[in-house]
Amino acid sequence: MTLDTWGNYADIMAIPIGLIGILLIVRQLKLALLESEREHQRRQNEMTLNAYNSVRGDLRIALRKVRQQLELEDMFDSMSEENLQEIINNKKLRDEVAKVLGYINKFAVGIKYDVFNQSMVNDLAGRLFIETYRQFTPYIKWVRKVSNHPFYSEYEKLVKELKEI
Repeated sequence: MTLDTWGNYADIMAIPIGLIGILLIVRQLKLALLESEREHQRRQNEMTLNAYNSVRGDLRIALRKVRQQLELEDMFDSMSEENLQEIINNKKLRDEVAKVLGYINKFAVGIKYDVFNQSMVNDLAGRLFIETYRQFTPYIKWVRKVSNHPFYSEYEKLVKELKEI
């Protein structure tokens, strides 16, 4: 056997070895991508829990305060026209309502940009977010009409998605 023959055999053997190498690289890339997705999910869950824990107390206090002022029993009571007028006429109360809706809207925006986990938000406060939106819909419509701006639109989208879950 000549050196050229051995060279041809080496070339032939290099092809399957190269293909095996490519397959191993592709497999490793898939594993790295999977691990990256798991890490992102873990960080997203952690951020969701941390954000909820940091605003939970303030949100509930503000909601309780607003509902007491409006004489609403709980999140299942509907807002009357008189309640809406009271919010419109009382700047302090209006600020409190805006603060409550702002807290929740921040979660909605965080979900939109994949910072927070929607399923976890649903588990933690889905019913609260849905019922609060329903309760304050007259105020939200008034704000949109007065400002000609789609305020709380991300919150509205979140509520629709939470209802589907």
